[in-house]
Amino acid sequence: MGGVLAAVDLGSSSHEVISSAGVVAAVLNKPLVAMHVVADSYLRSAPRRFREVWQPELDPLFTKVGEALAELARKKLELLVPAGTELRLPRGNPIQEVAAEAKNHSLVVLASEGRTPLERIARGGVSRYLMHRGERPVLSISPDIPLERIKRVGVAVDDSSAALAALRAAEQLAAAAGAELFAFHLISTGPRSCCIPQYLPPEALQEADLDSRAEAALRQSLGYEGPLVVARGEEIEGLLDLSREHQIDLLAVGSKARSSHWTRIGRNVVGLLYAAELPLLVVPEASRL
Repeated sequence: MGGVLAAVDLGSSSHEVISSAGVVAAVLNKPLVAMHVVADSYLRSAPRRFREVWQPELDPLFTKVGEALAELARKKLELLVPAGTELRLPRGNPIQEVAAEAKNHSLVVLASEGRTPLERIARGGVSRYLMHRGERPVLSISPDIPLERIKRVGVAVDDSSAALAALRAAEQLAAAAGAELFAFHLISTGPRSCCIPQYLPPEALQEADLDSRAEAALRQSLGYEGPLVVARGEEIEGLLDLSREHQIDLLAVGSKARSSHWTRIGRNVVGLLYAAELPLLVVPEASRL
């Protein structure tokens, strides 16, 4: 498997994405690859788009413009990356090109695409597309909070195969970085709760030692003996609170890779993408770091 791929749009968050990818690449001892796609669909479709008024003598001009844009993109990318970084500058559709290149790498680093939930929904097409494909882990970086170190890694766990994939990736990353690893598990028993421990018999939900029973069952299910924090809480807010409390540098979460379009990532992961104040590593259940 190849290196760590930093895919950027050369916008305001590109430096943070590349620097964060560099941190992960150094920890995993893998090469850093920076990628920018020159989206030339408008130029290439010009003859068809303007066919009634198109003049054949414009063909060389449009070709030259496309080449000039590609050269500008290369120069800009070279300013952003450290010496020795491998560059990729294909021309085409950004989503398709990044998805194709991602198959050749261990992990993809992307900007979380904006500073508000609305911005992220509007601009996060590449991130969501890659995560829905479920082929490679995706590290989402907020422009305001790049990944500067890996000293404490958090991972959200339950009894699912997706959580197990996230746990294994988090263990590998923490071991490579010499970092502390904390597993977080939320439980609650309300009728509309997201976090009812269904891996326990129904009568156990009323027991006074519910938390300890949940922890024991989860450790056995995951085969995990490290630090495990079982807390009462709900979904996104609970995981972010635990991450802040334990000063987590990066939070790993699992996603379903073989399910429907909506549940493939899941409501919690989608919500975390829009709300997380720290780097978020989304690990599809069928992928490996």
